Amino acid sequence: MKLILQQAESLYDWGEIIEVILILIACFALPYFMIFLFPGKRRLFKAQQSFRKGEYNEAKSLFTKCLEKDPQHIRLKLCLADVELRLKNYDNAIKFSNDFIRNEPENFEGFMILASVYGAIENYDLCLYYINVALEKNPPRTHKYALLINKGIVESETGDNEEALKTYLKAIEELENDYTVYNNIGYTYLKIKKYNESIPYFDKSIKLNPKFAYSYNNRAFANANLGNFDSAFEDFRTSILLDPSNHYLYKFRGLAYFKLGKLSEAKENLEKALQMHPKFKDELTPILAEISKET
Repeated sequence: MKLILQQAESLYDWGEIIEVILILIACFALPYFMIFLFPGKRRLFKAQQSFRKGEYNEAKSLFTKCLEKDPQHIRLKLCLADVELRLKNYDNAIKFSNDFIRNEPENFEGFMILASVYGAIENYDLCLYYINVALEKNPPRTHKYALLINKGIVESETGDNEEALKTYLKAIEELENDYTVYNNIGYTYLKIKKYNESIPYFDKSIKLNPKFAYSYNNRAFANANLGNFDSAFEDFRTSILLDPSNHYLYKFRGLAYFKLGKLSEAKENLEKALQMHPKFKDELTPILAEISKET
């Protein structure tokens, strides 16, 4: 420690150091002085802060005022499209996205938001169409990755699982160190009942993010279907510790109990899954009816 201090003293003049520090402070402080000198910049800064905090109504109000003051600021329409999407005001999100696209037709961002809107309302044909348009606009790598992930999800949701697997593999070419894509590949294999094939992808996802609950309960369900119940219930325990609000946990754990013949535990978990997410109704109601007959 003493040697380092002695070297520093011999290399630097303290007057020069103070001068450099003052210059750096001035450079970093300048944007904030600008914000307070110009009310429009201040409002935009506050809108962006509100958006990042998830205060979408406040962000919408501020972005709208910014646009009223500067109607030629086209990117404000993109901001409003994104805010309206978060607020589930889908018609408004579509309107602002189209306004942005008319002014910047070669920019992928407007098409990306439209894809998100149509995905949210489960219009998967239009969602895929706008994802493909956005991909044609040569987006940056991270955005291309996100678009490919969403494309794979939609393909899987519509039953085109083989195409989804191809899309996810393209996503890995863009960004190979993200847990999401590996979990999604594993889950797609689960859907087509290729349980052995799914497990290495869940292993990879968990290695990249040990706190992502879904990969644990997905791997648990794969192991339960392979008869590896000890491994399965160990993963279920980890999953519930990480995220007790994960509705897939209760669905998959209930199905695992059902396979084991533990009907009261199966019923408890499946009913909880159904209570948490009604979309499981068509799948789980017949199983619950069968359990009721046997108990």
